[in-house]
Amino acid sequence: MLIVNTSGQLCPAPLIATKRALKETAVGESFQVITDNHTSFSNISRFLRDNKTGFSFTESEGVWTLTVKKTESAGEVSDPAEYCTTDIPHFSKGGFIVVISSDRMGEGDENLGRLLMTNFVRALRDLDLLPEKMIFYNSGVHLVCENSTAAGHLRELEKMGVTLLVCETCAKHYSIVESISAGILSNMFEIAQSMASAGKIVKP
Repeated sequence: MLIVNTSGQLCPAPLIATKRALKETAVGESFQVITDNHTSFSNISRFLRDNKTGFSFTESEGVWTLTVKKTESAGEVSDPAEYCTTDIPHFSKGGFIVVISSDRMGEGDENLGRLLMTNFVRALRDLDLLPEKMIFYNSGVHLVCENSTAAGHLRELEKMGVTLLVCETCAKHYSIVESISAGILSNMFEIAQSMASAGKIVKP
């Protein structure tokens, strides 16, 4: 059974993970979603009910485990963002995505470029309007590796509800799949779709 552990993540990240699992699960099969946030549990529950998807849940010491079964009666999967309420007072979607194709920012000294990119990612956390998504491809995928100086900031952004899409082809090319510590491995179709539908694209 597929287990989707969203502990430590805040809306809409758990909802997006639930939608992805629902889409990937075959009719008649089940999966589990784990969350340690009551708001996310409530939002996921409403999302599943509105999409006519049966589920049960257990709670233990502030951790909710939802067991979801996909049936043929499940309706069209709604946009998770419509169900999202958040415990983060300042969180608001900015209607833009950030696209990162390199682990360095700008041209010139490589060490300076890496420092600037880390500082850029850290600065995103303090914006009044957060990006809806961040997309990483080519050498930009190195930023989500566990040994990256930007990885901790990216995990915080993910907990704040920013979706991180990581090019799987690129991660495999650089042989870093096992060391990725944030984000969701994605394909070029999903990346192209996200970029095409974005209101604005920011590329540092």
